[in-house]
Amino acid sequence: MRNQSAELLIEYLLRQSLRYFRGVTSVIVHGSAARREYSVYSDQEQDILLGNVGLMIITDSPMVDRLIYPSFLRFLRHIDRSDFSKMIEKPLILVKPFEISLVPRSHLTEGRIAPDIWAFEMVKANRVIYGENLLPLFKTEFGLDAGLKMTISRLFGLNLSLPLILRADVDSRLNRLVVNYESTKGILGAFEALLTLLGSYQPSYSERANLVTQVIGAFSRDLENPEEATTLFEQASRCKLNPQELESLPPIELWFKARNLLFACLKIYYSQGYTMDSYWNKPKSHSRIRAFLGFAIHGKFEPRTLLMSNLAKTSTTLMLKHLLSIKPEDCQKPSK
Repeated sequence: MRNQSAELLIEYLLRQSLRYFRGVTSVIVHGSAARREYSVYSDQEQDILLGNVGLMIITDSPMVDRLIYPSFLRFLRHIDRSDFSKMIEKPLILVKPFEISLVPRSHLTEGRIAPDIWAFEMVKANRVIYGENLLPLFKTEFGLDAGLKMTISRLFGLNLSLPLILRADVDSRLNRLVVNYESTKGILGAFEALLTLLGSYQPSYSERANLVTQVIGAFSRDLENPEEATTLFEQASRCKLNPQELESLPPIELWFKARNLLFACLKIYYSQGYTMDSYWNKPKSHSRIRAFLGFAIHGKFEPRTLLMSNLAKTSTTLMLKHLLSIKPEDCQKPSK
């Protein structure tokens, strides 16, 4: 859904980025914003951007890895938000923060950006709004396990919206919109994961919507209720492109349907040999060697390289168990 406020937000972020960062060679809009498939709920008083706007800023300025994130935080503190309020006709509420990636050009030329499904989507569906087109430098190959990563990512999204369905005021308009949006994204995530497993992933929501029959036909035996899954996939595709429909959906019921569909996807992936070990990459052998050499030479041991994978798997496992433990009767209870 094309939205003037969202387009103005991109224009504003571009101006602020060029004003703050040095050596910017390219600015790329990615995700649904690149295709102008914004999830914006509009009424007479305000626009509510339910999804995020993704920008990648590529710079020639030399920057070591540990300084990228602090530099980005300084940018967020220094941007002049008053400029944006003058550009729009009515307030724009951001449910999620805008997503800006700061990438040194050297990371691209040296092949340090790992290929994955998101790089594929960015290259296939993007808008270069400033500077050079550096997209050919991205590696876009991805394995079928990318769908497993997508499924777990969407389950994390459901987990973030979980506190809202437990609240007594889940039916307030904003809470309902947020929960229904995350549930819709979860349903679409399940659909996209199955498309990935079929080797038929497409970067556009509108293009993927035409493949529902193909997915259901391929996995009908694995889905508890293929007819309901068909309805959910079609409904989610409509709501993503027309967020006004989100307000009429029952949030608690939709959340549980999204959860069950995503867990069905996990079972399908597990049945085909894809597990959590294929989701969290194991530390590379040279990283292990570097950690042990650091301990031998300097007497300092950096456990992060060796432990982050296990911590990530543990936190994901706990999140999945927590999501499975929630029951409808736990929801919409008044706070004590």
